[in-house]
Amino acid sequence: MLSEHGTPMLAAMHAMRSLAVLAIVLMRVSLSWAQPAAEPPRIWRVCVGDQPVLPYISNDPRHLGRGERLLVEAGRAAELSVLLQRYPFRRCRNMLASGDSDMVLAGPTAENLEEFRFPMKSGTLDAERRIARLNLVWVRRADSPLDWDGKRLTGLPEGQTVKIGIRFGQRVAASAVRQLPVLIDESALTAKLQLRMLAAGRFDLALGLQDEFELALADPDIKPLVVLPRALLREDFYAVISQKHLAANLAPAERMWTAIGRLRDLPEFQRD
Repeated sequence: MLSEHGTPMLAAMHAMRSLAVLAIVLMRVSLSWAQPAAEPPRIWRVCVGDQPVLPYISNDPRHLGRGERLLVEAGRAAELSVLLQRYPFRRCRNMLASGDSDMVLAGPTAENLEEFRFPMKSGTLDAERRIARLNLVWVRRADSPLDWDGKRLTGLPEGQTVKIGIRFGQRVAASAVRQLPVLIDESALTAKLQLRMLAAGRFDLALGLQDEFELALADPDIKPLVVLPRALLREDFYAVISQKHLAANLAPAERMWTAIGRLRDLPEFQRD
């Protein structure tokens, strides 16, 4: 049986309990305000060029190429939010120098090695952290006698200088033939146009990336052409940063390069 004071005592106990609960809630709210919100990942701008380099760069945001998907996923693994920029390589290079891009794709030519920072290990290029390893191959018309024996071009008509077609902006190809006695035509903007120009007799040989050429040669509108069996060279391509902005970008780039090396050979990055 409750005393005459029982009801007021219970009310007081309920009031004290409510105040305690309210105090806990207020404390949790104040702590949540005091703790800073997690920072969003840093935007990491990668300029991939404005021309497709299939199957690696599609230049179609709706269906990314293998290299583009690798860059995005490696960025996520490195706690970076990758933004793919699509401009001509010369502009990409200028944007990297000015700080308007963080990374571009490049091969290790002497000029690029001086201008860009590549992933390194013990003072040398770290090929395990490359984007892709590609063959640079020759293509000729079916009726042409020209061939490559691994060291020099053969089948040259007496006194004739061979004209080579290279896709515009493909520094690695231009650098590879710099010491050869050839003329260079760099007017083609795509591999498909390059092969059409070859078929039309605009130059004697086309030089470019094997994967890109093989996809372009699947077009039935291109006249019969022959890929020479010996590659001019096998080249690794990398995601690189500017030497001018090394202090700010080296740490995130190292994380990015390591993620690229870990992910690159997984099946999902070996298919379209």
